[in-house]
Amino acid sequence: MNAKTLLVIVGLVIGALAGWFTAPQASTVDVGPLHMKVEGGDNGNGGNATVTTGNGGINVNVSSNSPFDDRGSRTAIFAVIGGIVGLVAGFVLDRRRV
Repeated sequence: MNAKTLLVIVGLVIGALAGWFTAPQASTVDVGPLHMKVEGGDNGNGGNATVTTGNGGINVNVSSNSPFDDRGSRTAIFAVIGGIVGLVAGFVLDRRRV
């Protein structure tokens, strides 16, 4: 296996892992009686924010069409970017040998 192929595969794997593990997750914040929870939407359709106090709560839906909201498309985009970086690194290493 030559260096270009190996670096493309390594770039794809590292990019996919980076995209998967950096995808937005739910987060909560508690400040006194105020409880806030924010989580990303499913399939890239935005997110949800819930604010709860002692008397009740407010639910806010946020609509977004960003491909980075969906974990699967984010992973694919990062994998492609990693593959391109690996391919460029393979060409650079190949030129140094000549």
